[in-house]
Amino acid sequence: MASVAMARPAIPDVSAAETMPPSTATAVLMRLSYELHALAEATDAFHHLAFGGEGARDLSDAAFVQATQSIDLTQQILSNLSQYVECLAIAAPESWRLDIEPALSLVTLSDLRNRLSETPPDEVPAEEASDDIWF
Repeated sequence: MASVAMARPAIPDVSAAETMPPSTATAVLMRLSYELHALAEATDAFHHLAFGGEGARDLSDAAFVQATQSIDLTQQILSNLSQYVECLAIAAPESWRLDIEPALSLVTLSDLRNRLSETPPDEVPAEEASDDIWF
């Protein structure tokens, strides 16, 4: 499988903006672990879709086998990362504080941004709540 180089986005300067209080590193890492775990479960569901359903798939189709193996590997990596981040969260001292505002400003999905920032759903501005596209 070809590797795709992704450029890291620049961290925006949010010093002039109203900032939220720093979060504990433990809280940030636990939220991140939860998100990775949820993605691992969703990826596992994709894997079951590929092999489940009606009739057996043609395992002689190399592209199909490679795609399902890639889905399986992705699920395993996400699950491992979730567990790794959870262990870091448990090990992090409660005194460690993080300014998460610059990182949150890079998250374009409002639901994810709100989960990562611990914003209660009833406090989300209406214009933010509707910027995700659902099909």
